[in-house]
Amino acid sequence: MKNKLREEILAQAHEILNDEILLRALIEASDKNLGDKVVDLRSVAMQKMDGELKKLKRSNQQVIATAYENLVGMKQVHQVVLKSLEKNNFDEFVANLNTEFCQILKVDCIKLILEKNPSIKRIVKFAAQDLPPLDLFPVNFITTYISQGNETDTDEIVLRPTPKGSEQVYGELSKNLRSEGCIKLKIGSEKIIGMLAMASKEKEKFTAQQGVELLKFMGSVFERRISHWLN
Repeated sequence: MKNKLREEILAQAHEILNDEILLRALIEASDKNLGDKVVDLRSVAMQKMDGELKKLKRSNQQVIATAYENLVGMKQVHQVVLKSLEKNNFDEFVANLNTEFCQILKVDCIKLILEKNPSIKRIVKFAAQDLPPLDLFPVNFITTYISQGNETDTDEIVLRPTPKGSEQVYGELSKNLRSEGCIKLKIGSEKIIGMLAMASKEKEKFTAQQGVELLKFMGSVFERRISHWLN
């Protein structure tokens, strides 16, 4: 080794220790000098540590990505809730489901479903205006749809791929929708049963692994707003 190169390396020896590629090259060169019958466990340990470090980096990236998605989701839900408080009446609220609310939540379709009920007569006039986001369905339709006929399934919020029979909710749009989020609503003292159904063309928009706390909050606000108008 030339003296000048040797002096430069000795002067910056700490830089070698901080450089993963150089350090690995030195260990591999050392292993070659040992021959085939001798194994230096330093290289084995280093490989294991390198694998653990990469795994830790991936885990950190996933945590950061999840935290970011949660913040974005929280902002979207809060925006929708604030917008719902700005609506002056029920038909204005319904009319904005598939425009303003869809844009904020970044979904392709929102449907508000209410089951027929004696006290629902007062809002039939809104349905008669042919507002697509609002539909009236027979009693028990919502429970059956959310549970998909599984009587032991009592979840009131579901996030999943769009199931069979989704055309009953989304009509012609259902053939292009890949995932949905459904929130069961219990409205007013008359216990009108409703459902807010949101659907997306993105398969991963709604999945069972996602949390439901924000949607539960949004559903509670919608229950109160709709109850105020219907009562």
